[in-house]
Amino acid sequence: MNNQLIRHILFGIFFVLLDVLFFQHLSIFSATADPLLCYLLWIIQKYERVPILIMTASFALLQDAFFDFWGIMMFSKTLTIFLVYTFVRRRSEAQLLLWQIFLIIFMSAFIHNIILFVLSSFFIAFATSYSPFAIIIGNTLYTALIGLLIYIFKNR
Repeated sequence: MNNQLIRHILFGIFFVLLDVLFFQHLSIFSATADPLLCYLLWIIQKYERVPILIMTASFALLQDAFFDFWGIMMFSKTLTIFLVYTFVRRRSEAQLLLWQIFLIIFMSAFIHNIILFVLSSFFIAFATSYSPFAIIIGNTLYTALIGLLIYIFKNR
């Protein structure tokens, strides 16, 4: 293992812990951000498809263990990264504007939240009083805004 891979694994664990300890307590109308998804979208450009899918599955399994979701996060995050891999990889070769980055994170988070909603509807993991579509849009916007802020501060 090289130093960059070890650093990315440690950052992935950090983002899972950040989600568990910080972002789950910063909900807005039951909408929470998913910083791990933003991190995975950021490191897509550094790895080929199979290693990023293995890293995604590992981090999401750790996230499942903390949230007791029984593999729902693992499946939804892995499928999301599998679906958006080629699109994000092609777009990362050029310098993107802020609204383009927001749109990429927004669409990826929307795909992830739809998959998560469909899977959780089978298991009733997200039984809340809010409309499920409001939670999907809220989680997507919140994740996209957090991802955009991470991108802005990462480049400074």
